[in-house]
Amino acid sequence: MEIRQLRYFVAVAEEQNFGLAARRLNVSQPPITRQIRKLEEELEVQLLRRLSKGSELTEAGRVFLDDAREILAAIERSSERVRAAQRGELGAIEIAYFGSVSYSLVPQILRLFKARNPEVELSLRRLSKSEQVAALKQGDLHVGFGRYYSPEPGLVVEEIVAEGISLCVPESYSADLSGVKWVEVFRDLPLVLFPAEGRPNFADETLTLLKREGVSPRVGAVAEDGRAALMQVAIGEGACLVPDSMVGMNWYGVRIVHPDALRADCPVSIIYRHADTSPLMRRFVTAMRDFRPEDFAESARLQT
Repeated sequence: MEIRQLRYFVAVAEEQNFGLAARRLNVSQPPITRQIRKLEEELEVQLLRRLSKGSELTEAGRVFLDDAREILAAIERSSERVRAAQRGELGAIEIAYFGSVSYSLVPQILRLFKARNPEVELSLRRLSKSEQVAALKQGDLHVGFGRYYSPEPGLVVEEIVAEGISLCVPESYSADLSGVKWVEVFRDLPLVLFPAEGRPNFADETLTLLKREGVSPRVGAVAEDGRAALMQVAIGEGACLVPDSMVGMNWYGVRIVHPDALRADCPVSIIYRHADTSPLMRRFVTAMRDFRPEDFAESARLQT
């Protein structure tokens, strides 16, 4: 049984005329007659009765017409899915994330990508940077999100957006920060660093930034992650710097400051295999490269 036989049969059944079906399909009539006869011989049934001025379906033909339409529709759906996969519009992406990028930036970025690519399935899991590298090399992961990746053979790291940095102090810290240089906080309070692992990391960036400002802070604690660091701040153990994506949440006991003089950017990067050139990954990486901070406004509109 051939697809063209099904198409010929459906056309004749709907037109009730071999000649009209031939014009509809833009083919000559003899091939239609020949292929439908072969179809009937294969099925060992009569599908059409030939009349003097056309044709009509037999009972077997009426049953087969429904099935033929379903088969042709399924073939068309399958063909479109194959074309969509070729365009990178269909499939699944295994994604890992680490650290503070998960608070708001990555969810917004992925929400926007999903809205524009609804047929793509996004699977998420938390992995440290070293775990992401291992999973990528083993082929168990398509892409990772994080900050400050070290160069790795066979892997590509691309910065997709940079965000600002804010200062967090205990609520009990009463100094008027609008009238003093922000780094003076670390002359009064110990520095809470995070994360504890995954060097290079945001802890290194914090120390570099403070050194650039001429400050050698007392390190009061090195927290496992940003959430733990802000808990240390909340209980009065010191102050810390955080990426702006963390300050959108209501952190108990923490006073958040956005000093105008604090000039620093904190990158969000993706990491993926250089050899992964599948249409879906090409589409995903292109979307990440095209992402702009102003796209957050569109992501916010999607939430309402």
